[in-house]
Amino acid sequence: MVSMVLHVVTWSWAETDTGERALHNAGTPGPRESALFSAISEARKQLNIHGRFIQETAYRVHDSGEFTKIRQQVLLTEQLPLTHDVQFHSTQRAYEDAVFGGTDNYPHHVRSDQEWDVELRETYVDYSHGALDVRLGKQQIVWGDTVGLFVADTVNAKDLREYILPDFDLIRIPQWAVDVEATQGQAHAEFVWLPVRDFDKLGVSGSEFEQPYPVPTGTTFTTTDPSRPPASFSNSEIGGRVSYLLNGLDVGAFYLYTWDKLPIFFRTISGSVYQFSPKYRRAHLFGATFSKDVHGIVFKGELLINPNSDLTTFDTKDSDGIVRRPVIDYVLGADYTWLNKIDTNVQLIQRVIGHHTDLMQDDTVRTHLSFWAKTDLLNGRLQPEFLLLAGVTEVDLMYRPKLTVKLTDALQWKVGADVFQGRPGGLFGRFEDRSRIYSELTYFF
Repeated sequence: MVSMVLHVVTWSWAETDTGERALHNAGTPGPRESALFSAISEARKQLNIHGRFIQETAYRVHDSGEFTKIRQQVLLTEQLPLTHDVQFHSTQRAYEDAVFGGTDNYPHHVRSDQEWDVELRETYVDYSHGALDVRLGKQQIVWGDTVGLFVADTVNAKDLREYILPDFDLIRIPQWAVDVEATQGQAHAEFVWLPVRDFDKLGVSGSEFEQPYPVPTGTTFTTTDPSRPPASFSNSEIGGRVSYLLNGLDVGAFYLYTWDKLPIFFRTISGSVYQFSPKYRRAHLFGATFSKDVHGIVFKGELLINPNSDLTTFDTKDSDGIVRRPVIDYVLGADYTWLNKIDTNVQLIQRVIGHHTDLMQDDTVRTHLSFWAKTDLLNGRLQPEFLLLAGVTEVDLMYRPKLTVKLTDALQWKVGADVFQGRPGGLFGRFEDRSRIYSELTYFF
């Protein structure tokens, strides 16, 4: 047994370093060992394993400045074809953030929430045959592709503990679902069922991107943890989407019977103290999308309608601080590549609240413009990128310059900044003192 273990360890190290031929340098295994080696070798061939290791460091530049993230993160992905029509896919993630152990920048409950995690992410089985595609398992279902923000991308819950700064595939929380898609000619249909409900993860009190509570400045308040609906078949989520391609115009519509992913902050007032009891409510979401290529310019748009959205009011005469109003979110945008070299995108993003009244937390209309550009230099070794989101009627800005340097085929380095400006109630101004610079080193394997 000792000999067998030594052979396995020696072969594993040599295999990683020099390939299959190193197996012969590890000694001459017996019949049982040969069978084990053959099984391992075959598994390695069949199971496509790859991943990336990421080291992220962020430094807050406001006031005296301090480190806000020193995170080591690894993502592993396995793909295994089971039959000609069926494939298995799984992704796992683990991270540890040394900023919590190496500094005293955050209280203990923030450390407990964000210092480390190990999670099973996308894990599903794909079946594809002819016009039919079925995906069963933990997955991301993407219905919108607005740059910088989420509009029609409403199916999955989000991890917003770093606001909207990480890559969207890491912000979305993979959820257990059945996703069935069928294509017939120019028509496409999709049905989704999510038996296990999930909700957004928010920054806790004292964290870097803590979500502010809806209270007037200086008001004392208390709160409880959000009341979650029980896990049951009746509390599952269901929806569907259809689209059609007509003369180059791709139009689609969708419906989702879901839960509000963000908690609704119901409140009572006792003396001068606000008392919050957050809850989640059901939501009926309707939407539409379109895209059309006109002489190299891709025009596109997304629309989301919530006919009964729960919104905050500061009216102290209101019994629970919540009013229900219809809300429309939409984005109109265009993609264009200049000189076959510079990819660009511009967008108009707007939210409109119906039957608006005084003392509501949100304005009747909220409008932002965005501009994004990316190119590559030195045969793709350098990739500068820039994103700007700007409020139209008020100062509310987010700048995101970034430079990606491909050091080798397997090693990549990013440096950039996330800069916020604006009033405290704005989408971005609320984090004006959280502007940061960052470095991200990624090794692909």
